[in-house]
Amino acid sequence: MTDKYEVGKMPHLLIEACRGDLVVKGWGDMTVMVKGDDVQVDEVDGGLTLRSNGRLRLSVPENSSLAVTHVHGDTIIRGVQGDVSIGSASGDVILSAGAGAKLGDVQGDLSAKNIDGAVSVNNISGDAVFRHVGDMRVNDVFGDLSARGVNGSVIINTVAGDVGLRNVTGDVTLKSGMRDANFRFLGGQTDIGEIQGDVRLYGELAPGKHAFTAAGDIVLRWPVQSPLLLTATAPQISNRLQLEKVFEEDGSLSGSIGEDGPVVSLTANGRIILKDLHPVNDEWDSFRDEDMDFDFSIDLEGLGAQITAQVNQQVARVTAELESKFGTDFSQKMSEKIARQAERAAERAEKAAERARQRVERQRTEWQTPPRRPTPPTPPQKQKKASAEEQLKILKMVEQGLITPDEASMLLEALEN
Repeated sequence: MTDKYEVGKMPHLLIEACRGDLVVKGWGDMTVMVKGDDVQVDEVDGGLTLRSNGRLRLSVPENSSLAVTHVHGDTIIRGVQGDVSIGSASGDVILSAGAGAKLGDVQGDLSAKNIDGAVSVNNISGDAVFRHVGDMRVNDVFGDLSARGVNGSVIINTVAGDVGLRNVTGDVTLKSGMRDANFRFLGGQTDIGEIQGDVRLYGELAPGKHAFTAAGDIVLRWPVQSPLLLTATAPQISNRLQLEKVFEEDGSLSGSIGEDGPVVSLTANGRIILKDLHPVNDEWDSFRDEDMDFDFSIDLEGLGAQITAQVNQQVARVTAELESKFGTDFSQKMSEKIARQAERAAERAEKAAERARQRVERQRTEWQTPPRRPTPPTPPQKQKKASAEEQLKILKMVEQGLITPDEASMLLEALEN
């Protein structure tokens, strides 16, 4: 079914249940277009209440606000400028644009991009990607987490996978990370719990105290023109920074650059490596540290939007030709069929792009993990021959009739083994 409802410029839409995939797109019309099978729509003051027993597609005014109780499939919401809330989602969630977003439990992956306001999420069972959002509040992530371009603060409880934070203007709080962590250009105060893997820290930090603890290695890349007061503690420390007032003793190093810099404390169970942020002759090292960073910059999510835009142009052209030859009704039916196929192709492209991203992540892990040396086979145990004295005793026992020749042979074999 396809129905349209007049709602005004800023309606509030409540989706109580969607038992399939949910796709919501903002548009410039002041109506809501509903596409789906077995959909119940109730017109209420200020908006609509919807329930769907299958797949549901909505085209809504771009200034709508949206509340979703539960989605049994994947969720895609684009171009909705109002607030968005999702109680729970059984599949992946993709959010693009919006004043703010509040999510409960996401059973798949989450992608939130271009959100002007705050984003809060309870639990994410898969990976999480945030790009150009406001304040971030995330409880637990059971996959990897990558955030870039955060205009505000970041508070995260636990991440089971890798953590990547880049270009954050506010304070950062991370209780614990179970694998590696990359921090680039953090503009506020930091409160980082223990990281079970390695830590890579790039760029200067805000004035104040900052502490980083890793069960593995810590690599600090610091701009040499920025002041710093540093203390490092680890079994092995490699210093390539031009530090002043250096004091070294077994397992620790302290030093400074300039005056009145941030106080940075590094503690690692592995190595601590201190380097210039922009090395002059360090190409291979730069390749290892930066090009293999899991927080890669390739962004394929826009592929679906590109396909949709190109197909829409062709649909408009074909519709005009059909209308001139066969009439308005026929051309409208055909254009709707073409549009549905285009939307499905765009969604398939986005899902394929996400799978490609995950493959790159797995390859990065394989590239960064050095191959294990093959275990040499265990050499065969040398057989111990019976001594001449033992052989003589067994021979005398045969001569005296105490044992048979077969029993003597068994005794000799037992002594050798």
